[in-house]
Amino acid sequence: MSCKSCPPNKATEHGVFFPECLERIGGHCNKKNPGNVQNLHILAHSVMPKFYDGIELDYLHRLAPNKYITAAWVLSHVRPSGFRFGGQYTFRVVGDTMHTPTITGDIHPTSLASNLNILYYPFQSLRMEAVMQKANKNTPVDSQYTIEWTRQCDTWSANLYNVRSNNGRCTLSMMRSITDHWALGGEVLLEWNDPSKLSTGLAIAARYSHYHYSWAASASRQGLDISYWQRIHPQIEMASLLAWNRSTRKTIATVCYRWNFWNSTVHGMFDSDASVGFMWTKYLTNLPLQMGFSVVMSLPTDRFAFGMRFLLDPSGLRRGV
Repeated sequence: MSCKSCPPNKATEHGVFFPECLERIGGHCNKKNPGNVQNLHILAHSVMPKFYDGIELDYLHRLAPNKYITAAWVLSHVRPSGFRFGGQYTFRVVGDTMHTPTITGDIHPTSLASNLNILYYPFQSLRMEAVMQKANKNTPVDSQYTIEWTRQCDTWSANLYNVRSNNGRCTLSMMRSITDHWALGGEVLLEWNDPSKLSTGLAIAARYSHYHYSWAASASRQGLDISYWQRIHPQIEMASLLAWNRSTRKTIATVCYRWNFWNSTVHGMFDSDASVGFMWTKYLTNLPLQMGFSVVMSLPTDRFAFGMRFLLDPSGLRRGV
């Protein structure tokens, strides 16, 4: 191959020459992108109930296609109680498509506890995201920064967690489709609590997936995680999860299901610790209101937790969620 911009590749009178230019030919992959290592078990986790705690009242109002405001009032034993307000804003709208950056946030007026999320795609295959959280005005900011490069057959990710000069944590991961059904990946963990001491860890991940079912597993020195997801009916999904921790020598297994109806969803679960849970959500047809409740009970201790949530959404953005 020859090109005008290449340096001379023949010996000159000074005896200086360069190798011939190499032609770069792009590869081709007809497999689907496998996602990233962080979302390896996402199908099984999506079936798990997301239990409510206490009472939560939410309001969502759309001001324009690319911006809306939110308000929430929470009464809880676990989460910070009180009133919060926030919103989401996407900077560019082209036709029917919204383009990043997108900013999402909320704040507690009394304690100044706040959350902020910034999502930006400089171009289609590169994702940059920052997630910051502050518990109150006297605590430092918890931060997570993500850079992810997505190609047709693989995904490369870097995550930085509370990175500072004296402590922090970082993960570097890659996931690649080997065949139409198999995907393999790995993750490297870098963690330091002292500037002169760095600890490392390695995890491997694998997934075998079909349209109606999927197996996923990840293993490291800290433990083992296995999940199985299956669609047993167009409206019913089931999942099983198993987690083993090496340091505590404890294993926990969970079986859960999700049953989708045309205007409501039912989630249920039970695990090896004899905990049973149930969650129900429904979008009312005559009112722009989504309501739900959940119950989780521990049979050995005879304790339970009950929660309710009401979401008023005149714009219908959360319909059917």
